[in-house]
Amino acid sequence: MSSIAELAIPPEEFILAHTLAAVPDATVEIERVAAATENRVTPYFWVHSDDLDAFDAALREDDTARNPEQLESDGSDRLYRVDWHAEDHGIVEVLAQSEATVLKAVANDTWQVRILFPDEDSLSTFHDGCRTAGLSFTVERLYHPDDLGDTHEHGVTEEQRTALVAAYRAGYFAVPRNATLAEVADDLDISSNALSSRLRRGNANLIERVLVDDPRST
Repeated sequence: MSSIAELAIPPEEFILAHTLAAVPDATVEIERVAAATENRVTPYFWVHSDDLDAFDAALREDDTARNPEQLESDGSDRLYRVDWHAEDHGIVEVLAQSEATVLKAVANDTWQVRILFPDEDSLSTFHDGCRTAGLSFTVERLYHPDDLGDTHEHGVTEEQRTALVAAYRAGYFAVPRNATLAEVADDLDISSNALSSRLRRGNANLIERVLVDDPRST
């Protein structure tokens, strides 16, 4: 049976440690990870920051992210693609060996990573590989996909749902707005960058699942 693990991983054990330290206000969300070769994967990620030029400069000095390429830019958000090599960080090799899939990864100062393991052997391989490589992380949650219930209804995570509901109730989506992004973020005790990311991805998930996937949309 497949399992999903939600882990808290220090940036130095995962990716972009230098970049996140240089631009602490940045919020990074890995959208997908494509396998290029056995020892190299290609993450695609969105970054939200008030200083994208500083982020770009730091990214190009980051040893864990080779060949950075900017794909899209929208105000304070950019989409990047980079190469991530096993020799840079052992966790790439461990992920490949365990045949695990990174479903989601978001970072401010610590990476919050959701990983899908196809079976118990895969999970054990990952655990043993991390121990052998001396990698450190905190397991925040371990469950089977069938245990999700309505937590991810319409593809929206619990964090995204909380953000969307709080913003709606505060009048953030009203015209004219009755609350600012900063005010809603303060109510949730998170940064404006984190709230912006949750609202953007939550809205995208709702549109994809409710409108795009709706048979009537054709």
